[in-house]
Amino acid sequence: MIKLLLLCVVSVLLISSIYIQYCFFIKEGGESKQLIEKLKWPFLNMLDEKGNIVDIVCIRGPLDKEEDILSFERYKKQNKLIIGCSSYLSYPHKCMNPICDYETFFINGKRIDELVDGWLYPFKEDKGIHTKKKLFLSESDFVDSVHVFNQYDLSANSKTIKYDFICYCPSDDSSCDGGWNHHNKNWALAKETIEIACNVLGLKGVLIGRKECPLNIDPSQLERHENLKYHEFINKIYESKFIIISSYEDASPRVIGEALMVNTPILVNKDIIGGWKYVQSETGLFYDSSTIEVSIREILERTYYPRKYFLDNYGIKNSGKLLRDFIVDIDPSFSRYKYLRFAIS
Repeated sequence: MIKLLLLCVVSVLLISSIYIQYCFFIKEGGESKQLIEKLKWPFLNMLDEKGNIVDIVCIRGPLDKEEDILSFERYKKQNKLIIGCSSYLSYPHKCMNPICDYETFFINGKRIDELVDGWLYPFKEDKGIHTKKKLFLSESDFVDSVHVFNQYDLSANSKTIKYDFICYCPSDDSSCDGGWNHHNKNWALAKETIEIACNVLGLKGVLIGRKECPLNIDPSQLERHENLKYHEFINKIYESKFIIISSYEDASPRVIGEALMVNTPILVNKDIIGGWKYVQSETGLFYDSSTIEVSIREILERTYYPRKYFLDNYGIKNSGKLLRDFIVDIDPSFSRYKYLRFAIS
């Protein structure tokens, strides 16, 4: 009898734990309660200025699984406000990555941007996005809400530099010459950039990812890590003079915002489809394979103010106000919020 009772108690606690992880209770107006689902990929919650979850569904990637399609159809039936966001390859446009399945961008013959209430895009133009309500805004605009950035002393001349450069290019499971990250992060350009930085300019750097992939350099010039914990990764960026962003089909490269938040200048592929807007005279430079050496020399010589630029133009107080106003224009019931932002994923 006691064992049965204990089993019942454990079962109740387990079910309660799962339920709490799945949903949030939010008091609206101090009285009524509203149940809001805790979303997971490809969906994402939005938060208000206090960090409370808001009853908006953001979709930022393809509906690969049947359960994702069923969830989307359920949100539509519940009359949820659904906002699309380009955070995945060229989504909702046809992707260039050969591994991507463009068919997963459609439901019942309609592309996802025809089925939502609004769309957030990072591209140089909104041509081809089929939603009437559109806003130029990126998920990466909100990296300032990550608490780890509060621990850095970014006063004048406070940075301790250990590396000339840092580069982040995750590994692919079975190949150095192909794969998801090889395409998205443009390993070919990253490799060439690292080799010129080390061999021609004599720089020393740190590479995160692709630890086993060959590089034609003196190994002593490059510290290599396959993976790092998040705070360790951010610290490596903080300790570097600049970061190499070789990506091409990358809609919302959060690593650019992370670099700016720790006052590290950015050297960015001029053909990147998203994140290009962060490259300004205060933050860094564009480059391509023909300008690697001259661009690196220039970025090392100039003075930049990356964090100030980011906080003056993006972050919760700027992009959060833009997003809130965009949402209110679609549904005025959200006007009670001062700012809106993405939950950190």
